[in-house]
Formats: sequence, C-alpha cells, structure tokens
Amino acid sequence: MENKVVRALAILSFVALSAAPLLAQDATVEQAIDAIAQKYTEAWKAGDAAGCASIYSDDADVIDFMGVSAKGKAAIQESITKTLGTYPGSSIQIVRSGIHPVSADVVVSDGTWEVTGSKAPEGVPTKGFYTVVVAKQGDAWQVVSGRTKVAPEMN
Repeated sequence: MENKVVRALAILSFVALSAAPLLAQDATVEQAIDAIAQKYTEAWKAGDAAGCASIYSDDADVIDFMGVSAKGKAAIQESITKTLGTYPGSSIQIVRSGIHPVSADVVVSDGTWEVTGSKAPEGVPTKGFYTVVVAKQGDAWQVVSGRTKVAPEMN
C-alpha cells in the first residue's frame, strides 16, 4: 500500500511539474492579449485610428459591429477612422472573458466592449461583444481576425 502511495505522489508531482511551463505560457499569453486590448483602448481614446489598427497583422480581416468587412491593415484603419468619427471624444472599454488556445502560437479571445463618453447617433450601438483570433508573429502577438457584434434586440 505504501509503495502505491509513493508511486501516486511521484506521478502527481511529475504531472504538476510538467504543467508548470504551460501555466506560465498561459499567463504570458493572457498578458499579451490584455496588452493588445489596452493599446487599442488608449488609441481609441486618443482618436488614433492608426494606433488602433496597429494591433492587427498586415493581412488581418475584420467584420465590425455594423457588418462592414475590411481586409488588410490599411482597410482596417480606414474602417476604424469612420467608426471613431461616429463616436467623437469617446472611450472604449474592452473586457476579456475568455482565452481559448488553438496552438502554442494561436489563441481565440472573446469578451465585451462598450463605448462611453459620446452621444452616439440614434440606432448606433454602444456595446456588444467580440471574438478575435490572435497569433504570435515573431516576438509579437497580433490580431489576425476579428468580429465585433451586438446582441439582437429582444422583443
């Protein structure tokens, strides 16, 4: 019996030690994803479309909350410029609710967004949710695909 307990403890110790680098990697990925959101938030508040677009890879694609598609960083920046014009002087809050690893270099992250501090035109949403695919390219993490959405109206 004692031998079985020692063997079980040895196996558990091995599993715990093997998982430690994965947990450290997860924390690093979370920090990278949160840094991307922070960079976007700061650029939005400054009205800096180029700063917002800088989180995207050169060949990224997005579909914004109004259903507008953009492919490539230049088109994404143009789309963001229009969006910022809809919400002048505003701030955006991004709250990550999940990170779902696909591989060591690709994760899917989702959460919510809310624009405050600007009177949006009638019918223009000020909050919703998002899903982004983020990939490590070289030493940096970048958004390669993004979808922002709003909840449908409930009758």
